[in-house]
Amino acid sequence: MSNSDDDLDLNPALNERTNALLMLNKEERKVIKELLIMTIYSESVRGYIEKRLGEEYVRVAEKLLETMGGL
Repeated sequence: MSNSDDDLDLNPALNERTNALLMLNKEERKVIKELLIMTIYSESVRGYIEKRLGEEYVRVAEKLLETMGGL
């Protein structure tokens, strides 16, 4: 089953377990953005994410980075 980018229901502000709103300060956003950039552009990291979580999670990372103004 393949999901398009539009099918991904992504809300980075909600905690996965509690659905509590997750607020990030400027420094936290900066770190997460850099980690996402490394994830997107590193073949080894992309491969790790695909193997561990599934290919759709690479698209989640791409969409999150785009939301943060990084793509």
